[in-house]
Amino acid sequence: MKLTRTILLLIIAAITIVACGQENKNNKASMKKRPIDKILELHKQKINYTSMPQYFIEGHQSGCYYEIYVNGFLVFNHYKNVGLANHAIPINSVILKSGTQRVTVKLFALGKIGDKEYPTLQSNTRFRLKIFKRDKATPWEGLDYDVVKEYFAPTTTGKDTGSFKNVGVPMFEETFTFEAEVPYELTGWSESEDLSNEEDLEKQVLLFFKNYSEIIQNIDEEKWVEMVFQSEKEQIHSTDYFGKEEVEKRVNEYKNTFDNEILEVQPLDKYKIILGAEGRVVSLKSIERKGKSAFSFIQNIDYNGRRVKSRSSRYLYLHKPKGSNKLEIIR
Repeated sequence: MKLTRTILLLIIAAITIVACGQENKNNKASMKKRPIDKILELHKQKINYTSMPQYFIEGHQSGCYYEIYVNGFLVFNHYKNVGLANHAIPINSVILKSGTQRVTVKLFALGKIGDKEYPTLQSNTRFRLKIFKRDKATPWEGLDYDVVKEYFAPTTTGKDTGSFKNVGVPMFEETFTFEAEVPYELTGWSESEDLSNEEDLEKQVLLFFKNYSEIIQNIDEEKWVEMVFQSEKEQIHSTDYFGKEEVEKRVNEYKNTFDNEILEVQPLDKYKIILGAEGRVVSLKSIERKGKSAFSFIQNIDYNGRRVKSRSSRYLYLHKPKGSNKLEIIR
């Protein structure tokens, strides 16, 4: 009886050792770095800036839709016939260095609203815009920011009141500048090749998106990290200022994509090729879904405590580094 009990205890001990060993193995596996963690590590390369200015842009409209571009990049668009409040958009990622920055505003007619047609901009069209900044190095105190630039669409009075000046056109566009002061200087697209005269540019862009789609669909995390690393590195310098929380949030969103239960890359929408940054960057804009990128994929996201299907349509801006003939992601 004692022998039987001893054997039983030995068996239990052996099972426990194996189980513990397997648990340790699993723990080590879960702690193993994955390719996407390479982005997260970038925040550790912190530079002690004496100030960390963050620039934001915010538009308000009535009687029109609009798009806002900064230095040739579409940073915000609004295609709903309702006003927005408190939707300031950070724009440091498209500011490479201190100096003059270009902003382009595009206003569009409403088209069909209910039973009425508005093919052109009307006299009651209104649009105003504000650019402001705050210093991330100082505590946030609600309204603690400096207005850098204010703009309003031209009116007959020359003031932010009165009738819209350019009535009767389907679209109005205007460009103005503002001065930014930042503690960093990035290469970005400043030395990139001019794409505006390339005859087969469309073919090159379509091939890039084909390859990119396959990488996403095949969940090739390592290859994807290689493609976005330079863009992420510059964003961590400029927008995040090496802040761990901001970087972790974005990396977790990326991990959600590669760990997703559902991942369905969609065929490209009917598109329009858009060039920015004086012809040095290119992207595909959907003409089926206003304001969206032509590239999209479906995945599950967390929303109100549950997993729901969502269609991601993030713009990818491509460039060719100086001396290169290969398109790469720069933003």
